[in-house]
Amino acid sequence: MNEDYYKILGVDKTASQSEIKAAYRKQAKKYHPDHNKGETGAEEQFKKISEAYAVLSDPEKRKKYNMFGSEKFHQKFSQEDIFSGSNINDILNEFGFGGRGGARHGGFGFGGSPFGGSPFGDAGMGQQVINLDVTSPMEITLEESGKGGERTLTLQKGGSSESVKVKIPAGIRGGGKLRLPGKGKEHGGRKGDLYIQVKIQPHAYFRRNGDDLTAQVDIDPSTAILGGSVEVDMLDGTKRVKVAPGTEQGQKIRVKGGGVKQLKSSTHGDLYIEIKIKIPKKLTPEQIAAVENLKSSGL
Repeated sequence: MNEDYYKILGVDKTASQSEIKAAYRKQAKKYHPDHNKGETGAEEQFKKISEAYAVLSDPEKRKKYNMFGSEKFHQKFSQEDIFSGSNINDILNEFGFGGRGGARHGGFGFGGSPFGGSPFGDAGMGQQVINLDVTSPMEITLEESGKGGERTLTLQKGGSSESVKVKIPAGIRGGGKLRLPGKGKEHGGRKGDLYIQVKIQPHAYFRRNGDDLTAQVDIDPSTAILGGSVEVDMLDGTKRVKVAPGTEQGQKIRVKGGGVKQLKSSTHGDLYIEIKIKIPKKLTPEQIAAVENLKSSGL
């Protein structure tokens, strides 16, 4: 759902927490399925206002929503994230709508609703909903996170195994989640989803910061003084980068577009080459003489 949460609840972006709660209470009474049995669109609207309230009633989630905007917020956070810690069931219990287990048992399924599912789950109104979703970690390489790829996972279920393919989208960041519908737990004919939580392995050469990469490159003192070029590794090959005369230790050279592809976008971050001037430990007699000449010339 990429509609504006503030518009859904009918409040301004500067609305206080009490105003947001009051707006949700009013609409929850109006659109709750117990009051609109058989009425087309009421349950869908109830799901929308509940999702909007789950985010805007939480200061930290609201801050991130305001920062990212609706579309990017939904790319970064799953419904499990959105409803986590929500007090929706407490409010509905005030109206006599809440599940028998209340928020502690998931109530209507908030706190673990799978994508696209009803907030009441298949168990129906007033029944305890069992969360069938499963979250499992998966480590991927920096190259996989930057260029995308595919992994085959083996799932163990009831003594049998099942191989499933997981597509890794180019640009995914550490902490991102990949959803495999119907690959979670099973109960009463219902199937939950499997969420793969991505962890990116440390890289020997690159450091990642968002969509940007940083790498350290050694250059000779003569190149630092006179300028020149140096060959650097990229995620997809190598590139010769120009070094300006007078380059100093720790200075960074920006390679535009040399970073990681942005998720669901054709643009890339940048690569920053951090310069390290390589001072030789041993010099030949000729090199010593050359350095002495430089010293005597005031350099």
